[in-house]
Amino acid sequence: MDSPTGIIVNYHIAYTKEVLVNVSGIYDKKKAGKLIGKKAIWTSPEGKKWIGKVTGLHGRKGTIKVKFKKPLPANSLATKINIAE
Repeated sequence: MDSPTGIIVNYHIAYTKEVLVNVSGIYDKKKAGKLIGKKAIWTSPEGKKWIGKVTGLHGRKGTIKVKFKKPLPANSLATKINIAE
């Protein structure tokens, strides 16, 4: 099975190292809750990788929070992110 992919929709306002991600095919918090604790990998257009961790949910519609050690660059918004199994 392929690892789920999502789209980075926004930065978490209060915490700049967190981003909010909509995962394709997940539209409720019960399914999104199963992703908590998994790794998330974002790759820049130049090939550099940022590795983060799914830390929790944001709302009731399946949006997840992913936390990184360093903030992502601004060009990461509206790009794909992979959730590792």
